[in-house]
Parts: sequence; structure tokens; C-alpha cells
Amino acid sequence: MTVAPDALPVPHEALPEEWRWALEPLRVPAGGSVSVTVGWQLDREREQLLAAGDREHLSIRIHEDEVLVGPLRVPGTDSGCAGCAEVRTRVAVQHPLMGDLGAATARVAPRRPFLPELVRAAVAQLAERPLLPGELYAIGDRGVRRHRVVRHFDCPLCAPKVPDRPPHAPPPPLVLHERPTGDNPGRAAEGSRLLRRDALRRRVVDPRFGPVLAAQREHLAPFAMSMAVLPDAIAMGYARESSFAAADPIAILEAYERMSGFPYQAPVVADLTHAELVAAGVETVAPAAFGEYTQEQAAHPAARIAQVTETTRMDWVWGHDLDTRQPALIPAEIGFYQYDYRYRGDHRGARRHGAAPRQHLYQESSSGCALGSSLEEAALHSLLELAERDAFLLSFHRAAPLPEIVHASIDDRVSRRLLELIESRGFRVHLLRATQDIDVPVVWALAVNGREVFPATFTAAGSGLDPRSALRGALWELGQIVTDPLGWDRAEAERMLEDPWLVDELDHHIRLYALPEARERATAVLGGPRVALDEAFPDWPGRAVRAARGEVRGALDFVRGLYAQAGLDRIVLVDQSTRDHTDLGLAAAKATVPGIVPMCFGHAQQRLTGLPRLTAALAGTPSEHRPVPYDPHPFP
Repeated sequence: MTVAPDALPVPHEALPEEWRWALEPLRVPAGGSVSVTVGWQLDREREQLLAAGDREHLSIRIHEDEVLVGPLRVPGTDSGCAGCAEVRTRVAVQHPLMGDLGAATARVAPRRPFLPELVRAAVAQLAERPLLPGELYAIGDRGVRRHRVVRHFDCPLCAPKVPDRPPHAPPPPLVLHERPTGDNPGRAAEGSRLLRRDALRRRVVDPRFGPVLAAQREHLAPFAMSMAVLPDAIAMGYARESSFAAADPIAILEAYERMSGFPYQAPVVADLTHAELVAAGVETVAPAAFGEYTQEQAAHPAARIAQVTETTRMDWVWGHDLDTRQPALIPAEIGFYQYDYRYRGDHRGARRHGAAPRQHLYQESSSGCALGSSLEEAALHSLLELAERDAFLLSFHRAAPLPEIVHASIDDRVSRRLLELIESRGFRVHLLRATQDIDVPVVWALAVNGREVFPATFTAAGSGLDPRSALRGALWELGQIVTDPLGWDRAEAERMLEDPWLVDELDHHIRLYALPEARERATAVLGGPRVALDEAFPDWPGRAVRAARGEVRGALDFVRGLYAQAGLDRIVLVDQSTRDHTDLGLAAAKATVPGIVPMCFGHAQQRLTGLPRLTAALAGTPSEHRPVPYDPHPFP
């Protein structure tokens, strides 16, 4: 339909005649609605969107130097609305009014001459090529450009409200579905569409509205390395592959995984003690089950944590027991590692006011946060990553020789090229079978410098249902670490050697074990029997393939059973997905496992007491009678 000048739903005095004339050629689908505002006005946009109901709606915003036609919101699709476009624009530039979308804004610029004439000519072209769902047409004196705006989980107009789930009104039981697998028993066949060349780039990469502002390529790395800039994520997504075509979508997916560490759309139960919840008959996981800190750690000036008791007031989030499928509360920081008590639901607060030393009840990392094409797939890969970190920490603290995989038994071409790359830098690569009582393939890749005294050692690890992919993943990580230039002060690391309490963040762990003085501690795991890859992990991936029976849920149940055999029979799954994830056909999840050894960074933040499996594993080793927190680990 043509939008006649008199049909524009804006008061005559608010819209000069020249703009009515400029927009006259505009067409919108039959039965749809259109609104025009001057600048950004939240209340008016909300009013017009509500009036549109289930109809298609086109919002037009007139600024001093530009006119934004769209996005065209089509109910039932992932198309964004004007609110989504405004949020994404502000997020992309870190707008000072990001937290106040109710403030009316207009661009600070003089009126551009001939802008109405340009708009009339531009919108006339839309008759030949109409806007698709979610498309926006930006018209200004610098040109015209189409953008695609997808929905934003924080949109003030169309985002769903976070449901209220107090302790007496828990969410419904978890329902897991069958997801047919492809060649990989741990990946659903339907998810492969996201890895097709440029599929994700076309859908989510846009330099103005995002969600991903750029998918960049690192041309100085010795392999194809891509980075994805997603401003809603805490960090960029990275990927290393044998080609950029393969690396680009993985980097984008990792950025979406890194966005999932905050309860954007998950209800938080605030300010209750564990004792109060137990007394009320609410299903919870006791905080002590996730490991505890020592009094020395909590009292140390470097500590950013606190000792938790049954009477410590804290915030909680809902998860679901994977065995019973019933809901249970766990500490908020365990379920969402980016949760910040200073700002609670204000996820932009910490970034807006700077990352001053943050106080936690628990210091968590992204370990166990995983992405998949379904919740079942995300849960499976969360468990695989947790098994990797747990096995690594148990192996390191035991400091006992591990079986070493013979390089000649590796038939994967990419892994062999990565070995050649790392060895060309003067390092001998030891590929260690680090699997402990959770019987999934875990490989510790330990690079020991045979050419120079410094850097002495670097470490990486990998896990998976297929030992070849686990080994390859460890080598990708190790290859990047070894080839990165050392842009840090060796003297700072030497001070950490003298005082491990100075180890305070992730990079410190890497730097400490680059010192020749720490070499002997890192290499204490060498000297075990030499085995072929197939001997190290007999009947893998065959075991997983048979157990999965062509379904991701089958693979999940299989790995859950391996956890139970290790004495870890309770797993509470936290759904970290937002609307941004689900609109892409993704799910984000974190499996929380009472009793597992958590991957933490910073000496004062190591959570190692109250873990019976760790105590049993250290029996008869040099660490058995040493005080917690033991030696800082070298994990990157």
C-alpha cells in the first residue's frame, strides 16, 4: 500500500509538510502499519507498536542528518523493532545514555539541505526492492544503506519480561528432546547449517547494528585465526582453523557463548540463606558442595571472595537436576560467572563504571559454559569441558607421571602440522593422557622449550568424544600460545614465583610457568609410559557412537553416566540462553557439578577444600599434606 501524506500517524505540527511529501512514495505491505517520529521517542514507539498488534509494522525516525526507515517488524520472525535498533546502535558505540532508553535523543548536527529530496528518491526505490523482515533503510547525505536488525534480548519494546520465580513458584520440570546426530555423536545434524560458508556472517554481522559488529581475520598468526566483535559479550570470540572459511563462523559462535555468563533473561531469587531455603522445603544445592575457601585465603589482601556458610545471604538462580529433571536453586555466581552483586540485574553497570576490584562470594570462570544447537547439545559440551578442567587440575596437583602419546601414532593431518609448527619454535610437545575418574578423553599438551631457557613451558588441554578432536583442540590452543609474542614483564612473573599470592588472574598462571625456575613443577607429570593414541583411549569414539544411538540426548546420558561412575551423581543444568541465542537456533548452558574441581584463576581464589574426590586423588602424593591452595596451576 502507498502511505498517503494524510495517513501518516503523526500530528501535522510535529511533521513538516516537506517530510510528508518526502515519504509519499513509501509503500508498506497490505494490512501493515507505519509510524513516524522525530528522533527517538520511547513512549511514542511503544504506543505505535502496541497499536500494530500482530500486524507488520514499519517505524520511521527522522533525525537532523538522517532518516531511518525500519526495521520492518514482522511478528513470528526474528526481525527487530525500532527499540531493538536503538538498543543495538547504543550498545555498538557505548552510548552514555545506554541505561536510559527513555531519554528522547536527536543527532547533534545542523539540518542537512536536500535531505527530504534524498529521502523521497530513496524510498521510491523501495517499491522495486521492498524491505524484508528486519531490514532497515538508513538515508543520509553520506549515502543510503540497508541493514538487517535482529531482535535484542534487552529491547524496551518487544523483549519479554523476566519471569518472577520465587522459591515457592519454581519453573516447570526440564524436558529434553531427541536430536538426531550427524557424523559427530556429540553434535546435532541440524546445527551444521550455521557452519556453512557465510551463513552466520550474512545473518548477524553488521558494522552499525550488529549483533556482531565485525568478523575480523588475523593475518599475522601462523594459521587461520578469526575474531568476532559482539559488544554484548564480555570478550571477543576467537577461532583457529585451517581456513578462514572454517574459522569465521566458529569465532561468531564463541562470541555468543561468551555473552551467556549473565542472567539476562533468567530470574534471580535474591538475598536468602541456604538455611532459610532448606527450612522452607526448597530444593537447593548446598553451597559447600561446590568447594570452599580457607580462612587464610579469605583473609588475604588479594582475596576477592568470601567464606560462605549456611547463614550467608546470597542470590540464587534456577537450574534443573539432569537425573530427576526437577528444578533446584544454586548460587547465582555458580550459574552465571559474570553476575555482580554490586549491580545485580544491571548487566551494563560494571562496564559503565569500570571494573574496579570486584568482590565475589564465588570466583568463577567461563569453564563449563557451552553453546550448542540445542540445550541437550550445550549440556553435553559443558560436561565435556568440565571433565577436561577437572582432569587437568587433578593431574597437576597429583604431580605424578602421565601416559604420553607417541607422535607417530597421530594420523590427523591438522594435528601433525600443528606439532611441526610448535616444534619449529624450539619446543618439544608432550601429549599426555590426563583422563582421571571421569572416563572421557582428555589430552594435556605440554610444550617444553629445548632451545631457550625462557619461556620454559606452556600448557593447553582438550577434551571430546573423539580423542583425535580432543588432541587437535589442545594443539590449536597450544599453537597460539607458543607463537604469541611475549609482551609482558618477566620480572613481574619472577615476583610471583617468590610469592604465589601475587598470581591474581588468568595470564599470571601462564607467565609463572614460562619461568625456568617453575619448569620442574610443570614437568613433574612427565616420565609415564609411552602409548599410541588408540591405546591411550581404547574404543573411542566407538563407545560414544554406540551409546548415543544417533541422538545427542543419548550421548548426554552416556557422559552423565560416566560422571556418576566417578561419584559425581548430581548435575544441575542452568539454561543461560537469551532470545539472541534462540533466534539463531542456539542454546547456551552451564552444567554445575557438586564435588568437581573448579577451574579458578588467582591463588587466593582457588576453591579446593571440601572436595572429597580431590582429597582422595592426592593421597600418597607430595601434595597430600600440603596446605590449600597448593601450587598455582598453569592452565591458560
